Amino acid sequence: MISYLDSHVHFWQLERGDYQWLKPSNPTLYQNYLPADLAEAVDVADHTEALRGLIAVQAAPTIAETEFLLELASKDDRILGVVGWLDPFADTFALEYIRLRKNPLFVGIRLDRTVFQPNKDQVSECLLANLRVLEEDAFPIDLLIGPEQMPTVLKYLNSVPKLKAVINHLGGPPIRTGEIEIWSASIAALSAFPHVYCKWSGMITPAEGMNLERLAPYIRHTAEQFGPKRILFGSDWPVALMAGTYKEVVQLFEQLLPDHWSEQERANVRIHNAKAFYLGM
Repeated sequence: MISYLDSHVHFWQLERGDYQWLKPSNPTLYQNYLPADLAEAVDVADHTEALRGLIAVQAAPTIAETEFLLELASKDDRILGVVGWLDPFADTFALEYIRLRKNPLFVGIRLDRTVFQPNKDQVSECLLANLRVLEEDAFPIDLLIGPEQMPTVLKYLNSVPKLKAVINHLGGPPIRTGEIEIWSASIAALSAFPHVYCKWSGMITPAEGMNLERLAPYIRHTAEQFGPKRILFGSDWPVALMAGTYKEVVQLFEQLLPDHWSEQERANVRIHNAKAFYLGM
């Protein structure tokens, strides 16, 4: 049986009140999604034994949500780690990081588009100092960015070249339009940093279903640039439910794996790269 480590799963509980992006106008997502719900989805997909663990990723920009996820992880052995949130511009960043770092289930911090605004000529010394803390500690960060933010990210990476980072959702390429040039050039530049990885996650939603043809050019480019040792599988459940089931997400991923990759290289992407990146295993 093929095994997976799902490196990108979200959980949320609406009554907590810090998921401002979730709206009643989207009934698919505007409901609670907790570990028991994922277990049901995975069971329906016949992947109960295949799913060997998961990484829970923040869905709200609050430390309270990070602690909520850590509490869930403490009660569910399938949650191998939590990628949480800290304000990288806050004076308290280092202190909060040290406090959370004491919990072995805290394995990453996610930074989004708002952190790396385009067309900023000056580097934020505060942000750079905090990124250096993470670089020195070899602590992973997730990057929720698109092509517009990539030049700014590259500017910071030139100062913290050993920063351990993974680009979420292929770096948000314009899959619906098919445009590739601007995104592909930035992806090539980012992949030149040996500690930068890429997640094949969040694919089924912008592709609007099982559309391999739409995704193929972006998968091919990231496969060429990062190779089978720096790519992670992630479902982006439950956001992926807007376009397909958990089973379809896994099927889409399997169908997009390059034919010329060996079974060991495929296993790296399915499970081993995520273990190495987040868990040091």
